[in-house]
This record gives sequence, structure tokens and C-alpha cells, in this order.
Amino acid sequence: MDFYDRLREERARLGLTQQQVADVVNVHVKTVRRWESQVAIPLDALVPLLGIGYDVQYVASGIRSKNVAEVREKGVDYEVMPGTTREEVELLRVYRALGATQREQARAMLNVLALKTSAAREIRQPPPRGARKTKSPSRASAAAKPRTRKGRG
Repeated sequence: MDFYDRLREERARLGLTQQQVADVVNVHVKTVRRWESQVAIPLDALVPLLGIGYDVQYVASGIRSKNVAEVREKGVDYEVMPGTTREEVELLRVYRALGATQREQARAMLNVLALKTSAAREIRQPPPRGARKTKSPSRASAAAKPRTRKGRG
């Protein structure tokens, strides 16, 4: 999702029409349409959008800012990467509730699991295409012996 998509998404989230946004920013509605379809928006136009509830940080970066009211009312916390699952958020909450020793143990266990997972992947993966096959020991030693030419007669 790019800047323009997020701009359109924020307007939809707030339930605003393009005309309402145009009125707030004091531009023609066609200008708002252009902003939402790959035409650059001037930075000074973002300031009035803040006043009507746009998450300008999200529009610019793709990472939601933390809205204190939403955190209190709905338990929403935007301090996570986009695409993070509820399960991952719950794991983080549990981790944060642990003491220092328990956190250290949890990290150690995760490191062991990560090592086992990466080792298992390496075993299962076939060699990359074009990789040279290694010669068997008997062929390798035979290849290392110098060949002698039989003389003619």
C-alpha cells in the first residue's frame, strides 16, 4: 500500500467525502481526487488534515501513530509493525509481563528453536541449481593421479 492508498484509506476510516476534505483544506474537490490518485500533496495541506483526525504519520510512513483515546477505549496499540498478527501481539504482551530472569530464559528457548528450525531447513533444501556436484572419494583420487602416455613402439 502506498502513500496515496493510505491517504484514501484515512478519509474512508473517518467517514469523510472528498468534498468534506476539500472544504477543510480549502481546495477544490478535484484537487483531493488528484491527491488520492498519484499526484503529490503539498506538506502544508497535511496540517488541516491533522485537525480532522487524519493519522498523518500513517499516511506518510505506513506505521500508525498511537492514539491514546483508542488505546484506553478499545485496547488498540499501534506500536507494532503493519501485518503483525493478534497472536504475535499477545506473545509480546506476555513477554513484557515477565521478570528479567524469565525473559532471559524465554529468549534462550527462542534462540534454540530458531537454530533447530534453520538447521532443519538446510537439511531439507536441495542444492541450488548450477551448483557443482562433489566427486566421490574414489573418483577424486583417481583424477589426482597423473596419467602416463604409453609410448609407441
